[in-house]
Amino acid sequence: MNAGRSKGTGLGSSGKDDDTPFDGSGLKLKTIKTRRELNEVEFASILRVTEKYLLSKPSRKIAPFNFDWLLGLHREMLGSIWSWAGEIRSTEKNIGVSPNIIAAELGVIAMEAGKRHNETGALVIATAAEFHHRAVWVHPFEDGNGRWARLLANVWLMQHDQPATLWPATDLRNTESPIRDEYIAAIKAADSRNYGPLIDLHQRFSE
Repeated sequence: MNAGRSKGTGLGSSGKDDDTPFDGSGLKLKTIKTRRELNEVEFASILRVTEKYLLSKPSRKIAPFNFDWLLGLHREMLGSIWSWAGEIRSTEKNIGVSPNIIAAELGVIAMEAGKRHNETGALVIATAAEFHHRAVWVHPFEDGNGRWARLLANVWLMQHDQPATLWPATDLRNTESPIRDEYIAAIKAADSRNYGPLIDLHQRFSE
C-alpha cells in the first residue's frame, strides 16, 4: 500500500501543549487562540466519543463499519470544533493517498470489515492493526487522522470481544510520548504489509 504515500510519517508536528498559535481555518470555536486551548477541547470531545463506544461492547447497529460510519466517527470526534470534520479532504498532503481516491480506499475498509465480522481471537487483533494502518495510510481528513484510526481500531476490538488498546500517550505525535519512535516504525513496517510490529503494540497495551 505504498502508492500515494510519501516519506513523511503523517504524525504531524510535535503536538505539545503550549501557547503557540495555529492554523484556525475551519475552527468553529473562535474563542480558542492557542494550541493548548485547542488540545483541551479536542481531548474532551474525543473522550466523550470514546466513552460512547468503549464503555461497553459496541453493537454493529451503532458501529456498522460501513462507509458512512467511518466518516461519521471522525465527525463525532471533532465536529463540534472543526467545520471540516468528517469531510474528505480536497487538498494534497505530504502523507496519504490523493483526494480523488480517498472514498474508494475507505470503501476497501468497509468492504473488508463486512467480510471479517466472524473472526475471533488473534485474527481480530490482526484485523484491527490492519484497519488502523490503512486508515492512517489513507489519511482522509485535514487533521485528526491518527486519533480517528486508533479509535476505530479499538471499536473493532471491543465489538469482537477483544480488549481495547490503551496507548500510553493521548497524542502519539507528541515528542514526549514514550513509544512515538516505535509507533512510527510500526506504521512504516505496515506500509510493506509487515503488520507484526503494529500487532505487537496493540497486544502489549491492551486492557
